[in-house]
Amino acid sequence: MNKTQSDSLILFTKRYIDIWQDTVNHNPKSSELYGMPSPCIKDTIDLAIFWLPIRPSPHTLNIVEEVVNIRIHDDAHLFYGTQYAGDMKAQWNHLSLSLLQIWSDDDFSRLEQNIIAHLTMQKRLKRRPSIFIATTDDETEIVSIDNQTGNVILEKLITNETDVLADDLDAFLSSLKPIVQ
Repeated sequence: MNKTQSDSLILFTKRYIDIWQDTVNHNPKSSELYGMPSPCIKDTIDLAIFWLPIRPSPHTLNIVEEVVNIRIHDDAHLFYGTQYAGDMKAQWNHLSLSLLQIWSDDDFSRLEQNIIAHLTMQKRLKRRPSIFIATTDDETEIVSIDNQTGNVILEKLITNETDVLADDLDAFLSSLKPIVQ
C-alpha cells in the first residue's frame, strides 16, 4: 500500500480533529454512534460520544476479493485498513459528504458484507466495479473508488452516471475540507 495515500487519510483525519478542537474545543462528537462499542471512544456525555482515531492492526478486504472473485484496488484496502474512526463530514467543492470509516471490528465485518452486496449488484447490473467511501446528502449518489482506474468518482446510482472527482484517493483526501456538524 502506498505510504502517501495512508498519510493523506491520516492528515485529513488530523485536520478534521483540529477543526473540531479549534471550533468547539473538544474531540469529534457523534450521537449516531452512541451505544456502539469502539476503541475510539474517549468520553460519553448525555447521549453522545466523543472519539479519536486509533490505528489497529491493518485490515484488508481480502475476504471481499475471495467472495466476489475480484481484485480490489489498493486504495480501497488502504482507505478501510488504516484506522478506526467515526465518519467524518467534509466538503468537496459544493458537495457535502460523510467520509465512511470503520468504528470497530464488528463494523469492519458489516462493511465487508455491504461491499460484497454492492459489488454483486454492480456485477448483476453490468456496471463497473467500485468501492464506496462516502455518502452524500443525496441518497442516490455516493462517492467511490473506481476499482479499475483508482479515480475517486461520484456515482449516480439510479442513472449509472459517474463524474470523476479526483485522479486518486490521495488527491481527493488532500482536497477535502473538514466540516464540524
